[in-house]
Amino acid sequence: MTVDFKIHDSHLISIILVEAMSLQHLQTPYGGFSPFQSLQTNPKFTINFTSNINFTSPNCLKPRWASSVSQIQPPKISAINTTAWRRAKTRRAKNQRYLPLLDSEEFNSLRSLIHQFCRAGRTREAARELQTLEEWGAVPDVVTYTVMIGSYCKDRNVDEALRLLDRMKVAPTVVTYNTLLKGLRDSGKMDKAQEMFGQMKVAPNVVTYSTLLKGLCDSGKLDDALEMFDRMKVAPNVVTYNTLLKGLCDSGKMDKAQEMFGQMKVAPNVVTYSTLLKGLCDSGKLDDALEMFDRMKVAPNVVTYSTLLKGVCDSGKIEQGRELLDEMKDKGLKPDIVTYTSLVTGLAREGNLDEAIDLLEGFKNLGITPDMIIFNSIMSGLCKTRQTDRAIDFLGYMVSKGWKPDEKSYEILINGIMTEGLAKDARRLLKELDARGLVRSTWAKRLASKSMKM
Repeated sequence: MTVDFKIHDSHLISIILVEAMSLQHLQTPYGGFSPFQSLQTNPKFTINFTSNINFTSPNCLKPRWASSVSQIQPPKISAINTTAWRRAKTRRAKNQRYLPLLDSEEFNSLRSLIHQFCRAGRTREAARELQTLEEWGAVPDVVTYTVMIGSYCKDRNVDEALRLLDRMKVAPTVVTYNTLLKGLRDSGKMDKAQEMFGQMKVAPNVVTYSTLLKGLCDSGKLDDALEMFDRMKVAPNVVTYNTLLKGLCDSGKMDKAQEMFGQMKVAPNVVTYSTLLKGLCDSGKLDDALEMFDRMKVAPNVVTYSTLLKGVCDSGKIEQGRELLDEMKDKGLKPDIVTYTSLVTGLAREGNLDEAIDLLEGFKNLGITPDMIIFNSIMSGLCKTRQTDRAIDFLGYMVSKGWKPDEKSYEILINGIMTEGLAKDARRLLKELDARGLVRSTWAKRLASKSMKM
């Protein structure tokens, strides 16, 4: 299907394009038009544009009448009312000096266009249409401003988001502030986020606090996070507690984490338990973790089992790891790559290399793609048991399956060769790897220096 347009208005082109894309008839991203451009989309739908507008000129914002638009047969554009736009442009064409206000249909059409651009990640086009909306005398609503700020934040352009907040023609809501605070947090600007929090013109809600608490915990300011938590003016929810519990667990403060867990004023969810289980396993408190697992008041998920399975395998309790894997399957849960990585790594560490390799070879039937952590853990186990020849064969197996060894792979192999007293061979291999550009020269020199001392 081909539709031909002769259009002399950039905004009408934008509306037609974005609406067509929302109906999944156009796949090609809109990135601006040159005076003569043909947009090939897919075999079913082609749109050809002819335009005599200089789209880099400010004059392109002036409304003009579309000379002719051929009728579009199915798929039909309906969500954005292009008829309203044509009516608006006709009125403006008659009186360029005194532009009448947009009516509701026209306003909603352009507002919808801005939102769709933002959802598509095309912030620049959205900003252009927001400017048009304001130039035509309309006041964007707070939702449109908030969506625009969110789009800037996703692009990590928080400076532009802050400028837009300052020039908003309506009062921001708590959602507006939360959107910007999250953007500042994700951009690592926690000082600015805390400054804005103190300047908020609306009361913060639980999302506001949870957003800031995560930023403080992630940036290592756990004491500041706990202080803010104590000063909260709204009741914390489970997300708030989970955020703080993760911060405490990551900092190794398990006693404080367990104390907070016991004082929770909301019901814990599976994320709460998984967070605490990981903290307990990482701190060597496996027995406490197993006890908590048995007392869980919610059904464990794959993450919960994988966390605990890693804990038992890291402690050398491989048989218990196998039991947890079987329990998962019995409950209808599908183990993922994280689950199997923990088990394979544990098997390799304990010297059960044949079982680890057998499990790896069965991944294809399980629909799981192994990663370099699994490969390297098996290679490490082979080298530690002085099976360097077999480790070399395994490296070849990795390559034959399309996996590219990383520096860790080569380091494991070279250390294994040196452990067997073959330092000269190790240096020769290092030289070859360096010459082929497979490893960094600094890394190769460090290992070469190590081999000279053996």
